[in-house]
This record gives sequence, C-alpha cells and structure tokens, in this order.
Amino acid sequence: MLKHLALLSAATGVAAVFALAPLSGANAQDIKSTFDEIVAAAKEEPPVQWCTGLGPDESQPIVAAFAAAFPGVPEPNDFECFGEDATQRVVAEWTANAPQVDVLDMDTEILETIEKDNLSLVFDWSVFDGTPAAVDKRYRLFDNRLISVGSGFRVIWYNPSLVKYEDAPKSYEECSDPKYKGMLAQDVRPAFFDMLEEIGGPWSDQELKDWAAAIAKNEPLWIRGTSQAFQVASAGERAIVCGQQLHGLFRGDRTDPSAADAAVKFIIPKTVIVYDYLRLGFAPKPLAPNATVLFAAWMGSDAGGQTEISRKNPGYSSPHVKGSFTQKAIEEAGAEIRQATQKQTSSVADKMNEIILTEWGFPSPAK
Repeated sequence: MLKHLALLSAATGVAAVFALAPLSGANAQDIKSTFDEIVAAAKEEPPVQWCTGLGPDESQPIVAAFAAAFPGVPEPNDFECFGEDATQRVVAEWTANAPQVDVLDMDTEILETIEKDNLSLVFDWSVFDGTPAAVDKRYRLFDNRLISVGSGFRVIWYNPSLVKYEDAPKSYEECSDPKYKGMLAQDVRPAFFDMLEEIGGPWSDQELKDWAAAIAKNEPLWIRGTSQAFQVASAGERAIVCGQQLHGLFRGDRTDPSAADAAVKFIIPKTVIVYDYLRLGFAPKPLAPNATVLFAAWMGSDAGGQTEISRKNPGYSSPHVKGSFTQKAIEEAGAEIRQATQKQTSSVADKMNEIILTEWGFPSPAK
C-alpha cells in the first residue's frame, strides 16, 4: 500500500512553512564517513521521505527492493508529488529549514533554483565506491547535488503491417523524405532540442528549420503524447512516428516492441541522445541524513535503482548498465550514444520550439 506524507495544502503551504519553528536537520557531521557506519546509522533513523513523480506501481517495488537490500533500515516513505505547487512547497520548506521531504524528484526549473540558492545537500558520493551502493560518475550531476536514475531517449516508431523495416526511416533526417508523405504522425510537443549543434548535435538552426518545413510538407497527423502516438500507430492510421519516447512502447499491456508480433516496433536512430529520467535532489539538512545518502547512492548504483527502475518499464533502463534492454538494443543497432543533460537541453528548448512550431503552423508550444 502506498504510504503518504501529509504535506501542507496548496492554499496555506508556503505561508505556513515560514511560520513553523525550524526543525533539527542534518549537518555534514551527522553523516558518517564509511559505508558500514552509514548503514548502521541509517538503521537508527526515521524512514527517508521521498517526494516522487512516479506512481505507486513504479515506486513501491523500488523502495521494497531497497529495504530488502539493507535489512533493518526503514523502508523509504514514497509518495506522489506532482506539479509545480508541490515541488515549490518542498523548496520553501527547505529554504525555511523546516524540511518534510528528504529526497525530491527535480525538473529543470527547480534545479536552477536549488543551484543558485545553494538549497541542497552536496555529498561526496565516492564514499560508496567499492560497495553495493557504488554510484557511477555519469550519474552524479550538478557538482554532486543530484543522482540520476534511469534514462530516456527517442526512437522512430513504425507499424510493421504498414511499412517494412527496410523501408522505414533510419534517422530523424530521413523522416522528412517526401516518400513518407501521408505516412507520418508527429507530436505537437517537439523534442528535438538535443539535435542542435550548440549542445553538440548535428543540426544548425537553418537545418532544423529546413527539416521542420519538410516534415510539414509530408502532411503528418498531428498528435500529442505517447498514448495517442501508440493508438494512431497500432490502429494503422499512420505508419510512422518520428522521434517518440522508447518507454512509451512498454506502457500498459502493450507487447514488448522487440517481439515478433508487436503491433508497433522501433528503430534506434544512428545517434542516440540519452537524457536523465529521474533526478534526485536532497534536502540541505535531511531528517534522515545517513538513510538519505544510502538510499540515494543505492538508487544510482547499477545493481540497485538503475536496475529496479527498469523492471516496470525496460525503456527507462540505463544504456550504461551491461545487459540492460537499452544497452543491448543500442549495441545491436550500432548507434552512437551522446549524453545530454537536462540543463543543456533546456538552454535551447525555447529556440527549438519557435523554429519548429513556426514551420508547422502552430503559434506557440502545445501545453
């Protein structure tokens, strides 16, 4: 059963937080210096409070696996935390030194605030090197303020009943080929920012503009989100969805997209831009300091959270974990991996939206 933390209501939350007496949080001295000491101390602390965007069907198996890995350490209290109001309340609590949350799933806007105002715990994760909770350096972000868990990337979806693999596009560029006129479905919330050359991608602004114009000439069916994309592709309304999330093919009761009988399959583009799925940030003074860093490190470890996040949806697995679904799929495709942080992609997102949506005939980004 999903456990809940009683957060303050939206109407009174921020104001009430600043009226609270400061709670006694963690200092750097409260966190032990070795793995064994951290585990022992975590057993004496309250459960970690994890404010997450995951639903209970995803988060509950993860916290249960953590509790099984560390008997005696209280199982984290996972609770759904959606929307700007909820995350802003958490930041207000941290600012007021009145934390109710130890771990928060963060988006770009929150990350920038946290970094600017120095509002999160910065920890030396190398303490866990050589332990069951070792965190690969690729998952330590924002100067150790964050741990990333899982990954996401976009692929080309196609209906094998309508177009053969040999005839389907093998790159985003190829989706603009006139031979696909009337065959495409295209999401009105474009996410091709990671293709821009200013963050390491292959396209100049003019090339992005030309590509978007060519896509529009192919008369795509405009859609919104992975659910509608799957409905359109699986029903045969359109044969190809160019640049849609891989993990969307695993949602609900959908057949494994790599299976022979899958209604919708995928093609990995020649260049895969991998981005972070979950970005975990930490209260500057966690209520459960040792349990918080232990949980965070385990979440970032290959055998811990990096594996557990993919059990529900293999499309979220990290391509850096040997044997994961995405690692094997990318290797089989012979694709090149480029890593793009959310901070990088957000820096060009507005410009990308303006260029693409102007060519597609939409006045502003779809919400």
